[in-house]
Amino acid sequence: MPFRTLGTRIALPAGFFALVSVATLSFFLIRTQRENALEEAKLGSESLAETIYLTIGHEMRVNRRDAIRETVEAVGRQEGIEGVRIFNKDGKISFSSKPEEVGRMVARQEEACVACHSGPDPEHEIHPDNRSRVFQDAEGHTVLGTIRVIPNQPGCQGAGCHASPQEQMVLGVLDVAVSLEPAQERLASASWKAFLVSMVAVSLITGVLYWIIVRSVRRPLNTVIAATRRVAQGNPAVQVPRGAAREIGILASSFNEMVETLNSSRSQLEDWAETLEEKVAEKARELTDARFQVVQAEKLSSVGLVAAGIAHELNSPLMAIITFAHLVKRVVPQDSTAQDDLQMIEREANRCAGIIRQLLDYARKQSQEPTLEPCRILDAVEGALDLIKVEIQNGSVEVATSIPEDLPVVEANPVQLMQVFVNLVINAVHAMPDGGGLDIVADVVDRSAYGHVDLPPHPGRSLVRTRVRDTGTGIPPEALAKVFDPFFTTKAVGKGSGLGLSVSLGIVRSYRGTILAASDGQTGTTFTVLLPVPVDPQQ
Repeated sequence: MPFRTLGTRIALPAGFFALVSVATLSFFLIRTQRENALEEAKLGSESLAETIYLTIGHEMRVNRRDAIRETVEAVGRQEGIEGVRIFNKDGKISFSSKPEEVGRMVARQEEACVACHSGPDPEHEIHPDNRSRVFQDAEGHTVLGTIRVIPNQPGCQGAGCHASPQEQMVLGVLDVAVSLEPAQERLASASWKAFLVSMVAVSLITGVLYWIIVRSVRRPLNTVIAATRRVAQGNPAVQVPRGAAREIGILASSFNEMVETLNSSRSQLEDWAETLEEKVAEKARELTDARFQVVQAEKLSSVGLVAAGIAHELNSPLMAIITFAHLVKRVVPQDSTAQDDLQMIEREANRCAGIIRQLLDYARKQSQEPTLEPCRILDAVEGALDLIKVEIQNGSVEVATSIPEDLPVVEANPVQLMQVFVNLVINAVHAMPDGGGLDIVADVVDRSAYGHVDLPPHPGRSLVRTRVRDTGTGIPPEALAKVFDPFFTTKAVGKGSGLGLSVSLGIVRSYRGTILAASDGQTGTTFTVLLPVPVDPQQ
């Protein structure tokens, strides 16, 4: 039913609330306007009464009754004036704009006398709030009457027509009646217009609200309901458009996801029923893959044992190499080329020992905290390039570096940090079998620039960013997310162990940093090393 729809159930109460609000506001505004109009009419009537009194004051002092009568009748003929009359203290009408009233006695209960004779004694001065009154005349018209007491002033005594002010304080009352019909008609017209405007505004608001609800809520909901019924009838190929309000869009997305899940489940059930043998074979392959993962885990454990044995077996030869290299350096002239070769032997022997320790720590998954010290990225990069300069030359790779001298230092282990860049550069060289270009750029960026990256917590606000870009074949998108996994490699069998990047990432993350990989799979790869800038403890 139309009155039970969502749009109607929201729009009608909202429209009713708006109508009540507008009606209440209009009521108070109209009442205020009516009171203001009546107050203005009272002020105008009192001003008119005072003007008439001042006009006939001189004629009354010289007792010119004809002039007083002409003035009263002339004022009474003006548009909007219902009547003007003057009656003495006894209530007898002496002058009136209606000649037939002259000589008639006015009862104390009439509107003109109530203000003075409501108490035991007549009042000489009437309070301003009581000078005017609104009443219905004999013809049913609404009239505003205003009285003006005519006091006995000393100047009137000489006329000889009444007693002294001490004997008689009030000579009579001037009563002016003004029609309120024109003002009421204008007020009624304004009230009717305000009512029409309010109704139009409320209708417009209700209509617009109903249209918005129908367009943004009702129609999308009807679409979802119709789609639900089609799905229930067995039609799986149903999609609901999401071009609606955010909440309806979420509902549509959830419905589409539900349909996709149902379709996927239905397809899987059908596939399971139709191709049971294929599913068994697939499960067998999954089991084989799981067995392979177990084997890899066992290999990882074996690597730990082998690395421990290697470390024990190679420790003595390496120490002998280092010792004898140091001894030979002491007898070889300092300016000879052999001195550089001996230094290279000693440095490489130390690096081999460090690499074996790293492999052992990684395989056992219990790496100890490295000894950190301030390190310069420039020194680590130059050391790495110097170590593998032969591979770079043999691979016909042109290396360009842009690392500022004043780049902030980072807290790291020099050997480990150099090993990270060795791994990155070697991977870049291997990715360019036909030669190419390698750019190594370092700068400082704000930590907020990588707010979307899962960086380890650090109090510093800045990062030292080092980007290693090659022009090789790139990394396929499906492999990009796995490049840091242990034993994962895109190289041919026997060409790589798949540990270089995972070890490098572990080293950098121990420094509260990370490594990012980016590639389009065609025009090269960029590895970004992010390391936090140490915080000065005095700041």
